[in-house]
Amino acid sequence: MAVFTSCKRLGDMQGVSPPSTVSAMTSKHMKALVFNLRYEAQGVISVELRPAEDGVEFPRVEAGAHIDLHLSNGLIRSYSLTNPGESRRYVIAVLKDKNSRGGSSHIHEQLRIGQTLQISTPRNHFALDETASHSVLVAGGIGITPIYSMLQRLRDLGRSAELIYCARSRAEAAYLESIEALMTSAQGHPPPWR
Repeated sequence: MAVFTSCKRLGDMQGVSPPSTVSAMTSKHMKALVFNLRYEAQGVISVELRPAEDGVEFPRVEAGAHIDLHLSNGLIRSYSLTNPGESRRYVIAVLKDKNSRGGSSHIHEQLRIGQTLQISTPRNHFALDETASHSVLVAGGIGITPIYSMLQRLRDLGRSAELIYCARSRAEAAYLESIEALMTSAQGHPPPWR
């Protein structure tokens, strides 16, 4: 098992502010359009969802939050959101589990750009403590998804953080390049991965 670690102070982001408008949706379910599918790592794709109706925004994403996808095969599966502070799109990452009971395999094999599906409004049972002066974030495999969201939020707040990210290999480490860029922009030099 490879261990990727980075310990550094996250720099301030200049000129970044949260979205000024947030949807006042009262429904617990929303209709979403599959806008993009992207390869993130071996066996992992990200799914970008946008509101299916023009002029509608999703509720703002909080670091650590997740949504439920209501799949066309009748299954409902929860996935962490990876794009904190946004309301015009939701991004999740899905590992194709070799022991899938129909959720991840359906997303990888059947979900296509242009399709619509029902999603829940975000829930956050894994909220980030934004007041901590220093955070140590630990992730393994696809468990990076809520942690990646938290790391981005800590960067936006100018907070100090360490990330310990474990994966079977670099090829299976989702968001690794984005995390490296995030940490480099915060510190001014690449992270010291081991």
